[in-house]
Amino acid sequence: MKRKLVYLLLVVMGLLLIIARGISAAPASDYRWLDVANQQYSSYYMSNYTYEQAQVTLSYPVRDLVFNGTLTATNLKPNFAYQVKLIGEPGTEANERIGLVGRWWQEEWNGTTWVNGQNLNDKGDGSSPNPNDEAYFDRRDMPDPTSPTGLKYKFTGYLVLDYFITDENGEVELAFEADSSYHVLWKTTQRTWTSSDGPVKSTTFDADDAGAYEDSGGDDFPVQIESIYGEWERLPVGGVFLAPGDYQAEFVLTEESFHGSGGTYAGNWAQAISQDVAFTVAERVSEILHLSPGWNLMALPIFPESSFTAQSLLDDINVGQGGSCSEVDRWLNGGWDAHVDGLLINDFAITMGEGYFMKCSTHSDWTVDGMTPSEELMVTLLVGWNLISVPYPPQSYDAQSLLDKFEAEGSICTEVDRWLNGGWDAHIDGLSFNNFSIDPDKGYFVRCISIE
Repeated sequence: MKRKLVYLLLVVMGLLLIIARGISAAPASDYRWLDVANQQYSSYYMSNYTYEQAQVTLSYPVRDLVFNGTLTATNLKPNFAYQVKLIGEPGTEANERIGLVGRWWQEEWNGTTWVNGQNLNDKGDGSSPNPNDEAYFDRRDMPDPTSPTGLKYKFTGYLVLDYFITDENGEVELAFEADSSYHVLWKTTQRTWTSSDGPVKSTTFDADDAGAYEDSGGDDFPVQIESIYGEWERLPVGGVFLAPGDYQAEFVLTEESFHGSGGTYAGNWAQAISQDVAFTVAERVSEILHLSPGWNLMALPIFPESSFTAQSLLDDINVGQGGSCSEVDRWLNGGWDAHVDGLLINDFAITMGEGYFMKCSTHSDWTVDGMTPSEELMVTLLVGWNLISVPYPPQSYDAQSLLDKFEAEGSICTEVDRWLNGGWDAHIDGLSFNNFSIDPDKGYFVRCISIE
């Protein structure tokens, strides 16, 4: 029988939100009723489709080094281009952080209402702060005692972080990462792509395959090939990230209108669907693990920027950082389970909360980049020996306090062993001597005799 003992509970992934549909309806004249190739939808579709008919799910880590996730949608407009945005709440720190990597929407108080809404459009050479940021800082704190905020200007920061084209059913699955800042979308037939712009995304489709168009029963539409890309707002594309901090923002899909491309039904960048999101961008930290000749009982002290398997761990140490380690062993089902460098077999995942023996031939330092745990991590203890690690923020332990914690959770564990100078060094429950500190970058054997 086994029991999960919580001594560090970390929330890493898995906040799944159903995006509320049609929260912010745009005026009918603002919606686009042409697909990405400027082909008009049927009059029936234009009269009857609303975004309340779409189903969109958004999943994302509530805490990570970069805001990222997966967007899955059905029954959006078919063969249609959308922007993916984050929009801040004016007056908040998160709003300012979003604007400083994205764009600014400025409004002015005229004594009775907010007017003159406009984008600040001088993005400069792509470096920060750009001329828009300078205008923001110049005007941000200008007073006006008659306004609701006591300020003359109101600024909304927003970030266009990705884009996509739906298929003939209005479906898409998009893995996104907020690592770029875009100004607007273009079709490659409208404007020449440059190496500074975002990736070109292309589609080939036949509108006869979708039910949103007029259908005479024959071949009404030609096969279309269209390509779009994001014009850069800040540079470099792939290297613009939200600053660390807590964020409460609005996640938005906006129709791309391509500057009125198509004429009568071209639309005007209407907001399609939105949902409030809350997440944290963690501080990036580095930890150095000192590896010695022989066997090292080590563990991941932080969540690495990229996940490791046994082989990629060895590659990072040996190829990336000049180490000389040849084997990684884990404790599995009461015995050792090994991966040898260069072999294709048994390339197991390296997991936070577990310890690993690593065999090396020389001294080396291995630097791990990532983020610290923010809350407690859940581990599973079995009767017998368990090879664990304790990446302890926000609490530190010594051997006895760790055993005390397990007892408080209802489990009886009698011994903690560390690897020291090539041999085992033990602390026995209740004895006053050899009560060593538990280090976050080390593995430890814990012997348990009762697990409720």
